[in-house]
Amino acid sequence: MGAVFVGLLLGFAQPSPAEAACGTSWKSKKEPPESILILRTATGKVEEVGFKRYVAVVMASGEWPSSLPAALLEAGAQATKQYGWYYALEGNQRDGYRTASGKCYDVRDDSNDQLYQPETAEPTDKQKAARDALWGLSLRRNDEFFLTGYRPGTATKCAEDHNEWKLFARSAEDCVKRLDYDSIEILHAYYSPKLTKVWAPGTEPDADVEEQPDGLDDDAGPTSTEEPETEPTSDADPTGPLSSLVDRFRGLLGRDEEG
Repeated sequence: MGAVFVGLLLGFAQPSPAEAACGTSWKSKKEPPESILILRTATGKVEEVGFKRYVAVVMASGEWPSSLPAALLEAGAQATKQYGWYYALEGNQRDGYRTASGKCYDVRDDSNDQLYQPETAEPTDKQKAARDALWGLSLRRNDEFFLTGYRPGTATKCAEDHNEWKLFARSAEDCVKRLDYDSIEILHAYYSPKLTKVWAPGTEPDADVEEQPDGLDDDAGPTSTEEPETEPTSDADPTGPLSSLVDRFRGLLGRDEEG
């Protein structure tokens, strides 16, 4: 009897695997996740989508239009990737980011996080190339993997509005057109001149490119879906940043640092 009682106590004291790991819970800060869990706010479904597909569709959904210079698209793709990656990491699950039945997700598909509209947005070759250019790269500030914010911005001169938290698209375009910055120089100018770059093994610019395993580099749709458990949440109160959709940067819904 005593042994059974102790066993019951231990059972209550130790969280189940489902409780311990919520959302994708990706462990690596060097290699991007293979997939990401997205709440589709119009249906209440949670979809698991290949991460490369997610980044490209976010760009095509208006966050980083193809009309922008290639170097800025690459920097924008990096910001988009690391934003999603940050929330897919183990320990970065946000309170409330789960369905009524307890299914966790990493990001929403609306302006609370990054726009993801696969039904209407198809990535261009230019956007895919920008995504792939720095795919193995992750950024560190003070040796810490950080959340990459971005906004349209109002300044027009290169980096005059930098604050080490956000990439401002309007002034960054001046960096490219007037000063001929490449994507890495843009990232340094906006996130920190002391930014540390970490490359996944074999992805450094001068490294031999290895073929990626099947299924990890496709641009197909969701790999799995969950039936709706709640009412559609498209009118939910926003918890993240919103931006004005006024000019040609209307799709660049600013992504902020945590808090």
